[in-house]
Amino acid sequence: MKHRLVLILLVLAMTFTGCTSQQSSDPASSFEASRKLNNAPVPSAGCGKELGDFKSGTYTMTSAGLERQYTIDIPENYDKNTPYRLIFAMHMMGGHMNTMVSGNYYELKTYAQKDNIPVIFVAPEGYTDRSPWRGSDDKDHIFFADMLELFKNKLSIDTSRVFCCGFSFGAMVSYSLSLEFQDDLRAVACYAPANWNIYLPENKHKPIAYYSTTGTQDNLCSYVYSDERKQGGKYCVLTHIEDNGLTELPELPIATTRTHVTTEFEGLPEEYPVLFGSFVGGHSNNEKDPGSNVNWIAKETWDFFMRF
Repeated sequence: MKHRLVLILLVLAMTFTGCTSQQSSDPASSFEASRKLNNAPVPSAGCGKELGDFKSGTYTMTSAGLERQYTIDIPENYDKNTPYRLIFAMHMMGGHMNTMVSGNYYELKTYAQKDNIPVIFVAPEGYTDRSPWRGSDDKDHIFFADMLELFKNKLSIDTSRVFCCGFSFGAMVSYSLSLEFQDDLRAVACYAPANWNIYLPENKHKPIAYYSTTGTQDNLCSYVYSDERKQGGKYCVLTHIEDNGLTELPELPIATTRTHVTTEFEGLPEEYPVLFGSFVGGHSNNEKDPGSNVNWIAKETWDFFMRF
């Protein structure tokens, strides 16, 4: 009887730990289930492992033959049995990983603290050549994949809730990642993206939740850079609208006043929404409507990520 009671307690402990998830024998159906709204967390291999000496801080790793750095922010009350959201913040030209830290990861950490939602934040460092992020090869993509594998093995990550965001060159590399890592990234947010002057992989044409903003007067990462070559923030949005299931592409509403216009496009699956925020202004990721002191880009990004 005693042994039977111990066995029951062990089974109950395994049932209720955050490190277990219901996995189907069919990988395809398991993935589809992990993309449903309000899905149960999908814990990584690191769930249940002690942190050891892997704390918040800056680390160096070798990836694709290059020495790379990243800064990671792990919640102070980290629980090894709780699968955490993971957000990558990619820096802009002139910025660095420390810029992301001092800016609270595009203000998303501010909202996480306000809403009492624990999140692991990562700020990778670019600048391995003369560009913030590489334009001629896939080494930044390999770096992203290497970081993600490391974090999944060392930390308790909810693998169904990994996100990426960035401004300018950070948006460009985030967009580039969104064309290849649709199975790893739940959603991306791109502030003033461009689909030129950056390495772009062959698009896998898989669905991914996508949020993007571009100012009507942005002369650096233009809304339309070339219609002939389908280059510009407009075409980043249209690419994901099409990949997410719409065959008849819509017109994108453009702001004409100082009050921004954010459009969520109809006809897409609720698991894979596409939103576009337009505003009268230039190259910026910090925009406030008249009479407001809230950066609506950060607020909408947080609300967008928290849908999932």
